[in-house]
Amino acid sequence: MKEEIGITSIKMPFWNMVWFIIKWTLASIVALFILAMLFIAIGMVITMITGESLNIDTTMNQFSSHFHSYKFSK
Repeated sequence: MKEEIGITSIKMPFWNMVWFIIKWTLASIVALFILAMLFIAIGMVITMITGESLNIDTTMNQFSSHFHSYKFSK
């Protein structure tokens, strides 16, 4: 038989709460940085395995030519 427990209030001094929130924010920034590096590493591995590279210049030229052909065709 499980009992549910709910927290209704926390007694904590204001400046301790502020310090807790600052530490929590800094930890979140570090965690996001680590996750970004992990996703970049995974992307690099996938790129190396598939042998494809991202060519931004060609992609931008394709989108640009489609945009201009649509804009000036009217």
